[in-house]
Formats: sequence, structure tokens, C-alpha cells
Amino acid sequence: MPRSRRTLLKTTGLALGTGTLASIAGCLSDPSIGTDSSPNESSTSGPSGEPAAPDFTRWLPDPTATPLRDGYGVRYFDIAGIRSHQDSIHENAYSRLETQMLRPVPSEYVDVTAVNAAVQIDHLMKLAIGSFDPEAVGEKLISDMRPSTTTTRTSTTTTQISTTAARTTRPEPERYKGFDLYGTDYVYAVSEDALMVVSPMREGDAVEYTKAIIDSSAGETSQYADGNEHVAAMFGVVDDPHALWCYPEAMDGSTSRGFRKDIITGELKSWRFGTETTHLTLANTYPDAETAESGELADYIESASKRFGSYDGLDVETQGRLAWTDGTTPTKEFDHLSADGPSDGVHTTHQSRRSPF
Repeated sequence: MPRSRRTLLKTTGLALGTGTLASIAGCLSDPSIGTDSSPNESSTSGPSGEPAAPDFTRWLPDPTATPLRDGYGVRYFDIAGIRSHQDSIHENAYSRLETQMLRPVPSEYVDVTAVNAAVQIDHLMKLAIGSFDPEAVGEKLISDMRPSTTTTRTSTTTTQISTTAARTTRPEPERYKGFDLYGTDYVYAVSEDALMVVSPMREGDAVEYTKAIIDSSAGETSQYADGNEHVAAMFGVVDDPHALWCYPEAMDGSTSRGFRKDIITGELKSWRFGTETTHLTLANTYPDAETAESGELADYIESASKRFGSYDGLDVETQGRLAWTDGTTPTKEFDHLSADGPSDGVHTTHQSRRSPF
């Protein structure tokens, strides 16, 4: 299927600098998957008339300017967009996808129907984007954070005192740039448009991480692709995804991903759903341009025929250390978790682990 070529960095301001990784778009022109739409446009609808997706990249802080470590992974789901195509996706595939896309959502505090998108940053930061009542969410949070009652149990031989420690919290939330911040260990940040949960950090302070994400979303600090050329290159071959994950290499090489043969340093996959066809983009970064041009990605696609056999296209292109491809599959045949297709009914734990979601 022929492609239309165009540059996709027009809306996100991703900076590649002068490095060897160029950002070149590979986007299939297919009426069934909608028309082009900028995530920064004020329109209330996107491709195919669905609600416009938020620009998730603005929530991803630049690790060179914030406490976040370089090379952190990202998972993104345009939940509203995916829901709008539920009738076109096989029910088994949709069930698995729904489980994955709602994982970053703190459903104990918000109605999942009010969530339009979800982002997971690294393994410890989760973000739900939608329409929320900060006061109602705050009341639930404060109730859950109250210390539990200390109980004493006495026997003839021993006395046991059992106390359940509550998550550390302040009497009142801290106000920070439109957000109410609850907690100092687990941190919850809530506004009318977003709810964030940041778990305790192995290194650093959860409050600092939370504020770094808020600062990034407000445009007060640079974003991930500004400080990591690999992220910029991989984001640059994707436009308006419904589901995406990116596991990049750190710029200093301290974090890399041995997905296959221990030679792939970073990986991105994304899907955009349409009524008839679904568009896949797959991109890898490699240790050097020679490895990227070696045909490793093409060989992998050919060897994984069960997973990629239904896709049309998937011609591999390279630029510097980046290799990427895109193609389409009938939407009813889409299933990112099962190599044998949506009708095989696989719901096993090991299958989920194999999935990059």
C-alpha cells in the first residue's frame, strides 16, 4: 500500500539537535483511519469525528532538566479514541486492550468513564486525563489516608500490638499550579483535568517527581524528546496514536533494551484504529547505523509471521541508528497480545508479560 510522506514534528516541538537520528514520518494514507489532526488544535474532534486526543508528550519531563532518570519507559492510551472503535475490534482483543489501558487509572477514586486518556511514566508514575471533581477525589483520599486504629490482642503467653501505618499525608493538600497534592510518600495530584499517582522512589523524592511532571505539562520545563534524541526520533514516526509504548535508550548508554539478540537499544510500537483497518508503527534504535541497516527488523517481522502476517506494508526504512516500519491490518484481526489472533482466547499471565503493554 503506498505511503504519504510528511514531517510529524510540527505539533510537538520535538528537538533532534544535530545528532545522527533523524525524525522522518512514515504514515499510511487510509481514509478508514481518519485524516491528519494536530494534538494541539483546539478542535473538540479528531480523525473520524472522535474526540481530539490530548498531547501526551507534554506530560513527559526532560530527564536532563528534572529529577527523572533518562531512559524511562512510556505507555500511552487514548482511551476515548479506543472506545470509539470498540464495535470494530474483536471482542476478545478489546477485552485485553481495555485491561491494559485502564491499568494506569486509579479507579478507586474516579469513574473510569470520566477518563479520556492514560499515561504511565516509568513504572512508578501513573496519570489519568479526563474530567474530575478535585474536591470529591480529595475527600476520598483524605479518608483513605487517615491512620487506622491500633489494636491490642492479649493472650496468656504474650501481648501483641498491631498497628497499620497509614500513608504519610498532610492535614491539608499542598496547592501547586492548579493541582492539589496529597501525601509525601505516595503522592496523589488532582486537578479538574488530571489525576496523578506517584509511588515512592528508589532514589529521589516523590513530591519532586510529581512537580516535575506538572511543570512539564505547563510548558515550564523542557520535555522528554528535548533531552533524549532517541525518544525524539521514535516519536517522530508516529502521528496521533491510540495506543503507544516507548522504551528508549538513555543518551549516555546507561539504559538500553535487549529486546532481541541484545542489539536493540530502544523500541516503540503504536496503533491507530479505524473502522476497517488499523495502522501499526514499529520502530527500533540500534547501537550503530550499520546494525540498523543490517535487516534485523525485517528478519524479525518475517520470522514472526503469526503476529505480523495479517499486516499490509511493513517495508522497513532506516535513518542513522533508527529503523522503522508501518502497515495496516483489518481491525477485526488486530490483537496485540495473541500471536494467533483474537479468536484464540489466550488470557495467560506469560502472554501478558510478552506484550510490551
